[in-house]
Amino acid sequence: MNTELCGADTPVRETREARLPNGRANAIREAVIRSFALLISTLREIFDESAYQRFLERSCLESSVKAYARFQRENEQSKSRRPRCC
Repeated sequence: MNTELCGADTPVRETREARLPNGRANAIREAVIRSFALLISTLREIFDESAYQRFLERSCLESSVKAYARFQRENEQSKSRRPRCC
């Protein structure tokens, strides 16, 4: 380890460089970002936000209370038509 002398003959350590090379750190950062994006997409599907967005695009509507009520009715109708097992 390289050291330098400070004013009163006190050795001072040099600052350490990052342990990960930039390429590897960027790869890890990208993997974390992709993981969070996947998590957010999954949560949007679970809580019907993505389905509502698709409904708005398909129906050419703007998001509103009436549009959401229409989405809910359509969603409930499609669920009630599905045959249930057991």
